[in-house]
Amino acid sequence: MTRAIFLLALPVFLAAASSMLATDLYLPAIPILPEVLNGDAVGAQYTLAIFFATFAIGQLVFGAMADLYDRRLILTWSLAAFAIASAACALAETMDALILLRAVQGFAAAAGTALAPALLREAGNDSVVVRLTSIVSSMESVLPAMAPVLGAWLISVFGWPSTFWFVTLIALLTILAFQRLTLPAAPPPDADRPSASVRYWRLLKKRRFMGYQVSHALAFTSLIIFVMASPYLLVTHLGHTTTAFVAMQATLILVFVIFANLAGKLTDHFGIDKVIAAGAVSQMISGVAFLGVVVLRPEWLGPVTFILTMLPMVIGLGFRSGPGFARAMAFCGNHTGSAGGLMMFTAMGMSAVGTQLVAPYLEDGALALALAIVVLCAISLLLLPIAMRPGPGDEPA
Repeated sequence: MTRAIFLLALPVFLAAASSMLATDLYLPAIPILPEVLNGDAVGAQYTLAIFFATFAIGQLVFGAMADLYDRRLILTWSLAAFAIASAACALAETMDALILLRAVQGFAAAAGTALAPALLREAGNDSVVVRLTSIVSSMESVLPAMAPVLGAWLISVFGWPSTFWFVTLIALLTILAFQRLTLPAAPPPDADRPSASVRYWRLLKKRRFMGYQVSHALAFTSLIIFVMASPYLLVTHLGHTTTAFVAMQATLILVFVIFANLAGKLTDHFGIDKVIAAGAVSQMISGVAFLGVVVLRPEWLGPVTFILTMLPMVIGLGFRSGPGFARAMAFCGNHTGSAGGLMMFTAMGMSAVGTQLVAPYLEDGALALALAIVVLCAISLLLLPIAMRPGPGDEPA
């Protein structure tokens, strides 16, 4: 991996880091929000779901823009809006106000991740993209492990608004960093200059692209809804400490980092589709194990059980993170920006819907969460044969 390729991914990582911190840094505050903002547990979960929802919509908007306009300009202005929204979140005095401001924050945060696939896809062939994506994913994955620790400390010393002030500072520093980095210009549009709606419609008609990207989104969502529900389940419902949640998060992230970095080598040795399939099976095993504990031995639920049952989940997602992205993008034609936006829209949109659907049932325990994870993993696995089956007109680009 050359220094030039790494520097190509660096600005995307910095932008993605800002948007990731907006949620991961703030997770330890979820159990206390109902009290400090005169709301309830469902409202606190909605501050997570609404971020994912508008973040998903932003993927489509910024993904379409990435095929037509200067990407550094898009990133700079979106980060500026993100910084303003983050500062406003820190000043929110009610749960409703925070939910509204998180919606704005989520949309502004979308540009960094929407542009990532287009930028990384241009770095080289499938092998290079898989390795680069896995490394970038690993860099990003350190944040969810570190951010709750930092967030818990900030909240204990300065109060929950300090997490948003910290994100505001990071966003401003990232804007300055962008000015010293060179990003590739947007590729020229198609000769017939299709509109964004036409580009997305073309992608929706690509069977193999849609099969891989929807399967990948379901795999991602199955883990995300667990992570979003964990603070409430562990701290409020099961009576454990915030430290227990942070330790669980750090352990699972460490495992993900290890297996995400193995994905490139495994792809070279076994083939990309076999690695993706192995990841899907591993996640299915995890979902069934978690549901089994919830139904048969609910008294076992706690940080250790959460870790043990979710290990196959993060291992599977580690296997799939780079290969799944690279395989889907191989079938998008020359609409790389729009394809990246659509992929992130699907993943984040599903995460928003999943988080919101599960939220009202968390007060009763983890059953709804476990059932949702099993359903998501099962559909993800069943979609792979459709995606992997060759057909006319859908050869890799």
